[in-house]
Amino acid sequence: MRLPGFPLPPLGAAFTPGSPLWRRGLPAVILAPLVLWVAARDVVPAYLIVVGLLAAVASGELYRLLIRAGYQPFWLLGLLLSVGLAILPATAPTLAAHVQAAAVFGALAWAAFWHRRGRGLLDWALTLAPALYVGGLLGYFPLLRLRPDGGFWVQAVLGSTWAADIAAYGVGRRWGRTKLAPSLSPGKSVEGALAGAGAAVLLAALLALVFPAGGRSLPVLLGLGLLVAGAGLVGDLVESFVKRQLGAKDSSGLLLGHGGLLDRLDSLLGAGVVAYFYLVAVGG
Repeated sequence: MRLPGFPLPPLGAAFTPGSPLWRRGLPAVILAPLVLWVAARDVVPAYLIVVGLLAAVASGELYRLLIRAGYQPFWLLGLLLSVGLAILPATAPTLAAHVQAAAVFGALAWAAFWHRRGRGLLDWALTLAPALYVGGLLGYFPLLRLRPDGGFWVQAVLGSTWAADIAAYGVGRRWGRTKLAPSLSPGKSVEGALAGAGAAVLLAALLALVFPAGGRSLPVLLGLGLLVAGAGLVGDLVESFVKRQLGAKDSSGLLLGHGGLLDRLDSLLGAGVVAYFYLVAVGG
């Protein structure tokens, strides 16, 4: 039944190969169960492999955009630093600090002695920035996993972030009227953002009711859902800012209708770090 004023596309067209729903839904259906399964595995070796791979691919997409825009970062050193920052804080925190310091010095020496352009200092900074952004923030997911009941908390953060993204996209696309940040992401709406926050909080409440346990109180999970939704939205917008600065729509075409891997991780990069510090503060 079609409601007055709400024209709907034919149901079959929504599931036709090549449709937006098909292109966005297929990667999610394939990847989401795998990611949720890995989230509950031990940090070694599952996180060392998966998180390191995510850091390498996502930061590689950003280095590619920088190079395409005319910059010349030392991308190989940056990739190694990104992977190190993603996996070392949870496995060898002292070594992580030394690796970061060595990379800073090594990249600066490269800019001073081997860089052949007049803006070596800028390219030095752009060697470090993607690694700090992608690898540094991804590193909070292994730390989150190491907390008591960490497998549950990682899955809760993933689920709440995805619920917020899906609700914001669906409601914003259908009913969004008020632009949230048109200079950063014209498609984002206030209505979508509110729907995303509501979906994240609702999922968090369901998790508290369906999987009760010590430390998983309803207030703690409601706070987590709300913070994750907000941090995920900011993470999405700041990645849009980066792409806009570099003249790109997507970080790559790796995931069909989802764009690149960085386009799927942007919300999680913000959500992971905020969730970690929140759970440390409340003792979750």
